[in-house]
Amino acid sequence: MKTLVLGMGNPILSDDAVGLALVEILKKRINRVDFAAGAMIGLSLFDLIVGYDTVFIIDAMTTREGKIGGWKKVCTDDKCGTLHLFSSHGLNIFELMELGVRCGLPMPRLAAVYGIEIGNDVAFAESISPELSEILPAIAHEIIGDMRTLLPALSESEAE
Repeated sequence: MKTLVLGMGNPILSDDAVGLALVEILKKRINRVDFAAGAMIGLSLFDLIVGYDTVFIIDAMTTREGKIGGWKKVCTDDKCGTLHLFSSHGLNIFELMELGVRCGLPMPRLAAVYGIEIGNDVAFAESISPELSEILPAIAHEIIGDMRTLLPALSESEAE
């Protein structure tokens, strides 16, 4: 089974790049999956995800009650249908997946979308804030644990 972990974000908007940073950490800890990271938008995501069996997405998010560094599994493939998200990346991922299916493309199963809380103050900077940087390894560890429940082929020995 061909799996992709896709980190989204803007590398010049400080904490918005959290998805990119987490992919770099996960890349060193998980075998037998592919990784991609970038600030791709809309239809250009097709080039990355078409042909994979499964995709996990990691991106920044902001919520009213969110605490910086908190994360949520926004959805899994069977529980996303009615969720509507705003995306600064053009089409949101659910619209993109639906469009791909309608076009007859071999779309992957969307295993999970992980949203990492970044707060509302996004500044121009080429690095993650110290507050968020400090807890990235812990967030990565928790996400790996969750990914194991969704992707049985990911064994504990590979992810440690």
